[in-house]
Amino acid sequence: MIQLEKNPNPTKDQHFMVDELMLERIYQKANIKEGETIVEVGGGAGALTKYLASEKNHVTVIEKDPYYAKLLREKFSKNSNVEVVEGDALQFDFYSFDRIVANLPYTITEPFLINLARTGTLGHMTKDPKSSNVKSITLVLSQNSVRKMVAPIQIVEKNSKHCNQEFGLMGAICHAFLNLEIDTVIPSEAFFPEPAVTSLVVNLTPKNKKTTVDRIMAEILTDKKGKAPAINRVYQMMLAQGKVYNLNKYKGMTNQTFRNFTSKVIGDKNVYELTNIQLSQLVQDLIRNDAKVKGARTQARQSRYDDPLESYKKFGIPDEEMEDDEIQRPKTKSQKKSEQKYAYLFDSRAYNVLLKRGLENINHDDFLKMLEHGI
Repeated sequence: MIQLEKNPNPTKDQHFMVDELMLERIYQKANIKEGETIVEVGGGAGALTKYLASEKNHVTVIEKDPYYAKLLREKFSKNSNVEVVEGDALQFDFYSFDRIVANLPYTITEPFLINLARTGTLGHMTKDPKSSNVKSITLVLSQNSVRKMVAPIQIVEKNSKHCNQEFGLMGAICHAFLNLEIDTVIPSEAFFPEPAVTSLVVNLTPKNKKTTVDRIMAEILTDKKGKAPAINRVYQMMLAQGKVYNLNKYKGMTNQTFRNFTSKVIGDKNVYELTNIQLSQLVQDLIRNDAKVKGARTQARQSRYDDPLESYKKFGIPDEEMEDDEIQRPKTKSQKKSEQKYAYLFDSRAYNVLLKRGLENINHDDFLKMLEHGI
């Protein structure tokens, strides 16, 4: 047990990691290289800071509580590579750091991720020196937060499909920007005081390769200037700047093919104003739009069939004058390819596991197998 003049306050979401084996695991998972800059969010009593400061790296610790900020300064006063910043992590600029490591107060998980997405901090690209430096984010989070981060955009129940109400901003951000690895479940006794929820270690790394939907969503979620643009405006700017569907490659196709990809109710709002259901619908609309544009491009390259049904079978684009119920729509190659391409947005394996209780009592290897198979 930590002996302090002021113990962590669980009502302020303060739960300090005290298990040395788990602290070592978090440090190893961060994969820190010599000479990199690290920022730790919520230093607390400095248990994790001790590991982060052990190598030849510069460590910046952000601590909001004045008592613990002072304690950290005193504790690491002889460490020239440790800087303690008393302040709010939600107002901090992480863009120039190499690694972020944090035992976050669980209540700020979503606003923390939103801050990183809006400021472009999650957009690290190896070949772009102007992009963010952040190469990984290693976090201790609640089971509920991780479940929302891996939530699929759609739920399948028996023969019905509907939007997943747990797919929200955290899921949209993670799918658009990041690869998410769930490393391990943390026992409650690893904390002081013990939290009432199950905790997990997750590692987030920027995606090296993004799908078309990822790139559009990443642009929509990024708002460095704080102007809160409408979704349609961001999409039209991407088209105009050739960031998506380079119009020079789609000659002969009408602008209408590209423009009306979602409802006006959704398109006229800023992404951060959407409900969870609207976010799920937006991503599904983008997937359908991508398939439509790619299918239309294929159609434009080849001669059209006179028979609308044959045209649809070949290209996936029915005659505009035909009613939906007049033809039976077989899946085209482009549709099947689209399903494979965007399967990760519908993958519910990890989500289904994180709906379960008692994960702390499951063997680590068995837990990883459950995540792989979704059981």
